[in-house]
Amino acid sequence: MYLDDKVFRDRYAPNDFLVLMSDTGDEFDATYKHVRSVQTRCAEAGVEFVFLTSDMGYHSPNWKSLRHFYRTHDAIGSKAYPKTCTDQLKLQPIYRFLEHWVSKRYGVSHGRKRGLREFAALHGRIHMILGIAKGEERRVSDPEKNPRRWFRESILPVYPLLDLGMDRTACQEYLHSKGLYVIPSNCKACPFLSLEELEYLRRFCPDDLNDWVELEAAKLEKHRDKSSILVTDANGRPKRNKQGQIVTVNRNYGVFGVTPLPVKIQQAAEKFRNWSDEQIAEYRYSHGHCVGTAY
Repeated sequence: MYLDDKVFRDRYAPNDFLVLMSDTGDEFDATYKHVRSVQTRCAEAGVEFVFLTSDMGYHSPNWKSLRHFYRTHDAIGSKAYPKTCTDQLKLQPIYRFLEHWVSKRYGVSHGRKRGLREFAALHGRIHMILGIAKGEERRVSDPEKNPRRWFRESILPVYPLLDLGMDRTACQEYLHSKGLYVIPSNCKACPFLSLEELEYLRRFCPDDLNDWVELEAAKLEKHRDKSSILVTDANGRPKRNKQGQIVTVNRNYGVFGVTPLPVKIQQAAEKFRNWSDEQIAEYRYSHGHCVGTAY
């Protein structure tokens, strides 16, 4: 919309405009293809688009990519765990780069977000335009409640699609009118995907899915001592069930908690055995990504 609509530009980005995306290393091929296309369009329009890859130095050493973290730490993303991947792979690299960019462009200091705070004190908070659509209001965060002082003082999230009342269908119709077909963007190894999306992976990305299964298996093996933890009472004594057996609980979580990923894959295959490849692909396109992170 920025490239084609002057009214939009004047309202949401009348000054310097920078497009940023941070690579998780686990996007779908179609997403990377779309990134290359947008880079070309932006270059032709004179708009700066920076795609932050791990070799540029803005990702942390532990989080070069999603699967790099899983593989080097015998870890796995899980519905049972707090979300950390978005912060580590998207937000932190973007704001590290943004401070560096602002420092070079405006001559402010650089380091520990001092540059962003200094810029905001001189010119006002940076407007971070986010593509959260109507119907996703739960993903909108209050910047004043952000625990990071530098964020509260220097960043103002902006949600044009909410202002314009555009839901997913309206956004897709707009893209179609421009001759664009953009698939939802999320990591292939996202623990918050649906069974439909899991079946999509089984059919269209089997190697990635098998690798995910192996990563989960490695994590479960490393922490197998947590698979049967004693449940104790307030006095530290083991609890027993009605049959007199000692009660244990499984705290060794995989992608879907205590249900192993291969079981979920089989459930998805069985549930959608009568769906065609076209139906699975269309479902994923029409229902969007599985991300629920607030920004």
